[in-house]
Amino acid sequence: MRAREIMTEEPITCMPTDSLRSVAKLMADNMCGLLPVIDNLESMHLIGVITDRDIVCRILANDSMDCNNAVVQDAMTTGRLWTVTADSSVDEVIEKMEDGQVRRIPVINEDNVIVGIIATADIALEIDDEAEIAEVFEEISEPSDTPRA
Repeated sequence: MRAREIMTEEPITCMPTDSLRSVAKLMADNMCGLLPVIDNLESMHLIGVITDRDIVCRILANDSMDCNNAVVQDAMTTGRLWTVTADSSVDEVIEKMEDGQVRRIPVINEDNVIVGIIATADIALEIDDEAEIAEVFEEISEPSDTPRA
C-alpha cells in the first residue's frame, strides 16, 4: 500500500505571515493539529509546519511573545522536516514517523509541493492487528534525542 492511498489530499495550508489566531481557528474548525506552511498559493512549496504544540510552547508559554500579534513564522518548525512522497510505502511512512517521532507527516511531490498529509489515525485504520498498531504508536511516542519537526 502507498501513501497516496491513505493520505488526506489537498490539506489546508497556511503561510508564514498568517496570524496565529487565524491558524489556530483553522485548526479548531478542521479538527487538525498540524498545518503545512507554504511559500505562496501559486507554488505551494512546503517550507515548514505549524502545530498546535508549536503555538502553545513557542508563543503562549513564552512571556516575551506578543500573543495577539504573533504570526506563523514566529512559531513554525523549519529546517529538517519529516516528509514522504505519495509513492512511499506505508511501511516507509511509519518508519519516518518513528524516526522523527511525529504523529502527522506531510506528503510532497518531487518539486516539494504539498499534496497531502498522513496522520497516525490514517495508518491505524489500515492496520488490522491491534498489537501492531500499539507497537507503531509506542515507537512514535518513545522519547529520544532526535529533533522533532
